Amino acid sequence: MKEIWNRFNSARFLTIVSTALLFLVIGNNTIADDHADESTTPHVWSANMMMASEYVFRGITQSNEDPAIQVGIDYTHEPSGFYIGTWASSVEFNTGNADGTQIETNLYGGFAGSFANGMDWDIGGLYYYYPEEGDDDGAGEQDYVEVYGSLGYAFDAPMEPSISAGFAYSPDYYGEDGDSIWLHGTFGFTTKLGISPYVMVGYMDVDGDETTPNGYDYVVYSVGGSYDIGMFTLDLNWTEAESGVGKAGTSEATEAVIFSVSSSW
Repeated sequence: MKEIWNRFNSARFLTIVSTALLFLVIGNNTIADDHADESTTPHVWSANMMMASEYVFRGITQSNEDPAIQVGIDYTHEPSGFYIGTWASSVEFNTGNADGTQIETNLYGGFAGSFANGMDWDIGGLYYYYPEEGDDDGAGEQDYVEVYGSLGYAFDAPMEPSISAGFAYSPDYYGEDGDSIWLHGTFGFTTKLGISPYVMVGYMDVDGDETTPNGYDYVVYSVGGSYDIGMFTLDLNWTEAESGVGKAGTSEATEAVIFSVSSSW
């Protein structure tokens, strides 16, 4: 209990909470003004915030099964499809070290658009940065870079079914574990009640090096649904990572029901 209190009482955590509250207060006044001018400018700014019962990334808990708060801001140049943004979340990897990493920050950029047939595409790069990561003994180098791409298509049919598939590749994954590849696919639709169920299947494969010399691989399943209420989106999903070996076979692997509330402007 003391470790949890220290985490939520830390200056870093209070900073990210304050930032999130700032988005809530000024979001509709500043960013909404930019949206009102979208017809006359190619520059679009947006922000987002989420509060979740747990932060799970590719089937593995990033918050020691505790709640997490996440905020982000993005810029898009609509004519070219170029975008750039940053995103941050509270994390907890080493519960025995109160001075270890407590925030994950992502910096990303890329291009996105649609083909003539209506299929959406996205390609870009992402840098994962963990302040004070050196204090988490035995974790190896936590910061890493990925390149990613995805394709998606929304069908013009009842219940608006949609599918998407994508990949992410890193030459030096989290923990200095060598090459990694993440493959994922999602199917979703919207019911007449406004609930949007979805299912996701992903596969993670890591060569292994510094932290896990033998490497590891596992499959992730997620089933859930979302519902919009005004400016907020509610989401409830079940997720599980399955593997008999490697990282997903440890206590870090997650089988959890996760509830989140998010908003974007």
